[in-house]
Amino acid sequence: MKLIQVFKLFLITITIFSCNEASLEPGKYRINGSVAGVENGEIYVLKFPDPVDTIKVNNGRFIIENDLKEIVGTIYISKEANLREMNRKIASNFFIEPAIMELDLNYEDLSKSKLTGSKTQDDQNRLNEMTEKIAANYKNELEHFEAIAEKYKKAAAKGASAEELEAIKYEDNAAREKLAPMWDRQKEIALQFIKDNPKSFVSVQSLLFQLGGMKYDDAKALLDQFNPEHLKIGMGARLASEVENMKKGALGSIAGNFNTIDINGEPLKLADFKGQYLLIDFWASWCVPCRKGNPHLLSLYAEYKPKGLEILGVSDDDRDHKAWRKAVVKDKIGVWRHVLRGIKIIDGRPDFNDKSTDISDGYNISSLPTKILVNPDGVIIGRYGGGGGTDEDMDRDLAAIFRE
Repeated sequence: MKLIQVFKLFLITITIFSCNEASLEPGKYRINGSVAGVENGEIYVLKFPDPVDTIKVNNGRFIIENDLKEIVGTIYISKEANLREMNRKIASNFFIEPAIMELDLNYEDLSKSKLTGSKTQDDQNRLNEMTEKIAANYKNELEHFEAIAEKYKKAAAKGASAEELEAIKYEDNAAREKLAPMWDRQKEIALQFIKDNPKSFVSVQSLLFQLGGMKYDDAKALLDQFNPEHLKIGMGARLASEVENMKKGALGSIAGNFNTIDINGEPLKLADFKGQYLLIDFWASWCVPCRKGNPHLLSLYAEYKPKGLEILGVSDDDRDHKAWRKAVVKDKIGVWRHVLRGIKIIDGRPDFNDKSTDISDGYNISSLPTKILVNPDGVIIGRYGGGGGTDEDMDRDLAAIFRE
């Protein structure tokens, strides 16, 4: 008798589940949600570039149902209709699929919410668990890092001097150096996840954030294993473009051409260095590791300039020419030529969509400092940092070149 009752219950469960699935029209998704911390009120759905949707919470429950034409989408749930900053406690994002899903929202801290019924979100949760486990071993270092960031924010708001802010930047850099092993290990974990799960959309999005420091061949090998449909949606289309862009600045490729004005108002183009070895230093006045490396660059310049080496500084200071000029003088690096990156600034903001005058784009610069070594024929023969070797590799390469 008990066996029959269990079987009946199983049939009822299957029937209910089937009805729920059948009630969902093709190309739509539904989220049945509950909110811990709000009985009656509102939450907001942000799905860019769509307008903000206001969702009513009644008796701690809510339903979100809308179109989803792709096989995977991203939805942002927020406590505020107009976000001033992306804070995961206030707004959290989830991967959604054309299915019926369940979302348990923690209103106090949205980052602790849980979405079930989306395999893509399950994959993201697995990856998050692995990286968070690593972060747990660096609790004190992370708190110190966050405290310094808050210190800088408050100092800037109070109008602290450039010298005071620069001192805090050096504190920030020291804190980052202590966290470097954590970030390196998290990157290893993310890359292994991508290799193990090439058909997950989470791998597509994760690879986009791992490209800095990777070589083109390695990134392309991973890209080729992905679901082609994933490369048409969301960040997938951008990923394919970014990987292709990695060919720029790679060893053996032709150096990206440019035609600009230097720090002294003089015209400057790549062809001006033809016949010389050129070390292009991509840096910025606000980049502490860049500034710390300048004394070493000065020593290299003194040693190898008489033998045919030139250095060109390309600074990511298009928004602050004054800081750029001041750094060049303070670090005594005006002995070689300097230009700005060339990113266009509109209403005080960089326009990253217009790369027509962006020197960095021609070399696939994703992190600072990065140095590119160009031979007398305009071919890239060395890359150090940002997907290349180390400064030690650079020293060995220059020594070998000028010994010959």
